[in-house]
Amino acid sequence: MQTSGFRVILTLTRFPVSLAVTFTAFTALLLSPVDLTPASLIPVAGIFLLASGASAFNQYQEWPYDEKMERTRRRPLPSRRITTAEALRYSTMFIIGGMLLLLYYAPPVCFLLGLGNLVWYNGVYTYLKRKTAFAVVPGALTGAIPIFMGWTAGGGSLLAPEVLFLAFFLFLWQMPHFWLLTLKYGHEYRNAGFPVLNDLFSEFQIRSVVMGWMIASSGASIMLVLFKILAHPVLGYAIIGLNMSLLIVMFWQLFMASSLRYRLIFIAANLFMLIVMLSLIADRFVSG
Repeated sequence: MQTSGFRVILTLTRFPVSLAVTFTAFTALLLSPVDLTPASLIPVAGIFLLASGASAFNQYQEWPYDEKMERTRRRPLPSRRITTAEALRYSTMFIIGGMLLLLYYAPPVCFLLGLGNLVWYNGVYTYLKRKTAFAVVPGALTGAIPIFMGWTAGGGSLLAPEVLFLAFFLFLWQMPHFWLLTLKYGHEYRNAGFPVLNDLFSEFQIRSVVMGWMIASSGASIMLVLFKILAHPVLGYAIIGLNMSLLIVMFWQLFMASSLRYRLIFIAANLFMLIVMLSLIADRFVSG
């Protein structure tokens, strides 16, 4: 395959997002009761393929809308670098490959979670986006379910407090991203025909809600420390300090800075999630 074609597939599958989803599932797998072996990583590969296929199919579903927005018009389908038939073929291949790996190498509950998440993302959430500006709330479930998939792939119970707290953190952490995207690209979504929160709230109200969601996700990460899911004291103090730094940066950018630096906020929020996950992985090895 030519390099340009490979890049098209990476863009079609939203490789960074699919990789992030897989990383959260892998973190949950490491925290689960199973001892990590090469065979236990096969479900993680299935989750990556499934996430890639779902993203590709979403672009197939929404390319007429993507074509109307400056933010998305350079994606493979609206830019005509790939045909709809090719996009559908790639998405189908990835989805079937991912589901087969989960079917044969993961517990049934993990497979069912993957199937349910696919239906929720490409069916329910994609439909709701065209009907309500609040689709972001049920949409955030798609980012939390991979936590349960990784955990159950390792033999963990769906009701274990570790996975519940971690999934809750991931659910809350996604919400400020959605609202920030609305703040930055709301006019583009409106022009493309999507209902937007900008028509319901003022810019100050949206900034306040973003800050509220960040405080909530910050609190959820501290709960991981308080309930000894992240048990090592040094790592716990580091997470608390990280939360204080993040909230100061967010408050300054949202309410004090002369102009909102979206890139800085996105980097800070993503780095925050990455450090929390890496801390949980490190805690697993130093305390386990």
